[in-house]
Amino acid sequence: MTPLSTNNAAPDSLLAERFEQVRVACAAHTGPISHIAPCIGGNVSHVFRVHGPQGSVIVKLRGDRFAQIPELTTDPALIAVEHRALILFHQQLPTRFPTVLAFLPQQHALVMTDVFPDHRNWRDHLDRRPATPSETARLGRALAQVHHAAAQISEPLRPADGDDLFRAHTFDFCLRASGHPALDNACHALDQFPGHQLVLGDASPKNMSLAGDTVVFVDLDNVHRNAPLYDLGYLLAHLLLHHLARPRRVPALASVLLDAYSSTRLATTPWRRDQLLAAVAAGVLLYRIDAHVVPYPATAPPQDYHRLRARLLALLDSGPFTVPDLLHAVTDRNRR
Repeated sequence: MTPLSTNNAAPDSLLAERFEQVRVACAAHTGPISHIAPCIGGNVSHVFRVHGPQGSVIVKLRGDRFAQIPELTTDPALIAVEHRALILFHQQLPTRFPTVLAFLPQQHALVMTDVFPDHRNWRDHLDRRPATPSETARLGRALAQVHHAAAQISEPLRPADGDDLFRAHTFDFCLRASGHPALDNACHALDQFPGHQLVLGDASPKNMSLAGDTVVFVDLDNVHRNAPLYDLGYLLAHLLLHHLARPRRVPALASVLLDAYSSTRLATTPWRRDQLLAAVAAGVLLYRIDAHVVPYPATAPPQDYHRLRARLLALLDSGPFTVPDLLHAVTDRNRR
């Protein structure tokens, strides 16, 4: 999350409305507040970094409209779902997730530890340089560790059939966004996949800190029950997306990521033969480059997006394909 500005007052009307209660909760950990910096966070909530003499904390506020898509309305009370997800995941893996320092349900606010010591998420770094094999190896192992731990969580995150409904919602706005029947089939396959458990739901670079030698995941708005393969395909798609302008690096980086994840024996099918993983990654790539509803800043020139979109649709049209097929579509500069 990257600071946009700093000042000594509440920098946003939503924060201003709830400032006194949030200030007290933050000051217990920062000391007297010196300044507040709005951050580039997720699309749903407003995110701030609050500074004081004892350090910084992160504040997340949810309003009745998406922070980055104000034409979309939402229920601010849903921040309680993210709070519950953070508690459940942190209990299993305290080093992989922020600590909740305060939950203010009346203010629809969370106060959390600042897990970005360099004040940059992984997307910020990828905008400046390619990923390294060390980073992708760490990510693969960390995601597998999260999935292994989450398999131990039996409690539902949402009441009644809310987790199943949220999975269907996720498929509708992400994998089914392009309307391609092959991706609808992939959604049905994921629905039938054995071993549904809590997954992150938004394993993208903007929601990760890779500072130092660790990996920390944030922004658990989209946690739901699904096949772990969904997270892996989602992460793979973003790795490819952020290296469209550096295609020669893609095969090695993708292989390191997937080998590291598979080394934990969580994967049920070798990734080189996993057609469902390839379809999910292709669907997420289409979702990001089309960006019909949910914006995602461009990672490559428009011509690269147009070329990739045509290749992805050709793969989906031609029938089942594998991850190596997908990697070839991303990296082959001569293919039209």
